Amino acid sequence: MPGRFANLEFEHEHEPEQVPRRRQQHNAPPQQAPELLARAHAACRWGEFEAALRLYTRTLTEDRAAVPAWVGQVQMLVQLDECREARMWSDKALELFRNNGELLAAKSQACARLNDIKSALACSDAALQAPGSSPWRWEVRGEALLAKRQSHYEQCFQRALIEPAADWFDRVVIARIHAFYGRVTNALHLLNEAVAMEPTHGFIWHELGYCQRKLGLLPAAQTSFERCLEIRPDYQPAQAALDELTSGVPLTGWLRGVVRRWRRQ
Repeated sequence: MPGRFANLEFEHEHEPEQVPRRRQQHNAPPQQAPELLARAHAACRWGEFEAALRLYTRTLTEDRAAVPAWVGQVQMLVQLDECREARMWSDKALELFRNNGELLAAKSQACARLNDIKSALACSDAALQAPGSSPWRWEVRGEALLAKRQSHYEQCFQRALIEPAADWFDRVVIARIHAFYGRVTNALHLLNEAVAMEPTHGFIWHELGYCQRKLGLLPAAQTSFERCLEIRPDYQPAQAALDELTSGVPLTGWLRGVVRRWRRQ
C-alpha cells in the first residue's frame, strides 16, 4: 500500500463525510490546528481511528510542529494494524523532534506489535529517560513488558494511572492493550473503572460489551451495547454487535467488513 503512505502527513483525500471539507490554503490561520487536533482526539476516543488519523494528518498540514499530532498519527496507524507504517512515521517524526519521549513511546508500541521486543524496550527506556512524564509512556512500557511476558507490567500500568494527566480514557487504552494480548478479564476490570468515571461516554460501554461477550457474559454485553446506543444511536459497531446477540446469528465476514470500514471513516 505504498500510495496510501507516501505523503501521509499531507493527505487530504477521501475524508469522512462528517469531516467538513476546507480548501487548502498555504497561509491558513494558525488557530485551525488546535481545533483539528481536538477533533482528532475526540474521534480517537470513539474508536474512529481512520477519521482520527486523517484529522491528525490535517493538523500537521496546519502546524508541522504539533508533536501531539505526530504521536496521534502513529498511534492510529497501530490501532489500524498498520504497524510497519507506524514505525516508519515515528522514525520520520523523530528526525524532526529527536529524543521526544512521547514519540519514542509511540515507536515502542509499533515495535512491540511487530514483535520486535528488543527495539520496543530500547525505545521505551529512552522515552522514560527523556524529559517529562505522561500516562502514555508508562502504558507503552507496560505493553513492552507484557509482550515480552515479563513481570511488573501491571506496576507500569498502575504508574500510568497515577500520572496527573491520567483520565478515564487511559483505562480504556490499557484495557485495549490487555485485550490485544488476550487478557480479557483484566480489560473488563479496567473498563468497569472507566465507566464508573465517565458513564456518559458510549465508547466505554461498547468496549465493555465487547469484553463481556468474549467472556460469555451475554446478558451483560447486551445491556452494555444498548447503553452505548442510548448515548449515540448511530454507533454502528454497537448496533451490529447487539443485532448479533439478539439474533443469535454470528456476524458474517461481510458484515464484519462493513463494521470495520465504518469504524475507519
